[in-house]
Amino acid sequence: MRYDERLSPAEVAGWGGLGLLTGLVLGVALSAWAGDVNRERIGRATKRLRTSGPARRVSSGAAARDARGTLSATPALRGLPIEVRAVAPGVVELRGWVATRSQRTLAARTVRGAGAVDRVINSILVRGEDDRTLGGPRPGDQTA
Repeated sequence: MRYDERLSPAEVAGWGGLGLLTGLVLGVALSAWAGDVNRERIGRATKRLRTSGPARRVSSGAAARDARGTLSATPALRGLPIEVRAVAPGVVELRGWVATRSQRTLAARTVRGAGAVDRVINSILVRGEDDRTLGGPRPGDQTA
């Protein structure tokens, strides 16, 4: 027995109709999802594509320099021993000890506003809060 690979005219019409129906249903669904597509909306989208350039790449060193400059330019933070470490391009980590939570918050917010800094990891500790031990030494613990 030989296998016939040709489609009959009824099968061609059936598959063609199924493809037409599927395309019609997907087109209606896509238009409902995309909303009203008109000349103004397409113009705004093409304008956004034309004006947005390549993503800015900032070196990690430039971000750390910007962060240090911003900290030293802020009078409330100028004398604090805050260390700025470059972690990745545009990412810096702040380390050190400060007297209050507000100084810690101010330092992070100030550095976040620096030009080349995209993200800040705030590892600043507050004296009197972060250096407390919760239970003290346990009986039987030995020092040195």
